Amino acid sequence: MFEHPIHPILVHFPIALLFTSIFFEFLGYLKQRESYREFGYWLLILGFLGGLAAAGTGFWSEDAAKAVGVPEEAIDRHETFAVVSMIIFGAMLVFRWWVRSRWSDRLRSIYLAFGVAGVLILGTAGYFGGDLVYRYGAGVQKTTASTVAPPESHAPTESPERY
Repeated sequence: MFEHPIHPILVHFPIALLFTSIFFEFLGYLKQRESYREFGYWLLILGFLGGLAAAGTGFWSEDAAKAVGVPEEAIDRHETFAVVSMIIFGAMLVFRWWVRSRWSDRLRSIYLAFGVAGVLILGTAGYFGGDLVYRYGAGVQKTTASTVAPPESHAPTESPERY
């Protein structure tokens, strides 16, 4: 549908938002500041929604990646980590809604443990996504010698003699 890959444009926002969400959750826990936790929650919502958009465009781009020769195993590895991370962050949203204001230290610890697992798995998905681009060339337009402009021609000049 689009000639330019959309997935690489969208994917960086949820990664940044979700990592920052967990950072503010930890900061709120350490400093006992509810405003930090609330900010982390809103970042989680925005990151999760952005992650859904990135996942959708990723699924949409899968055939194009296969068409340029990216191995299906590499795509599946990236996809698996991305989906698992979205499940974790989705579960965190549901958990956060379910707990609302009934937080205890135990529930907060469980929530933060899921957050750490989520960012580790999301980081792994990002690593394998980079692998798709930099190792296999997914989303990278290959050029042929006939489409590349020749470099400017400079005739070699003689170096001046030194006395």
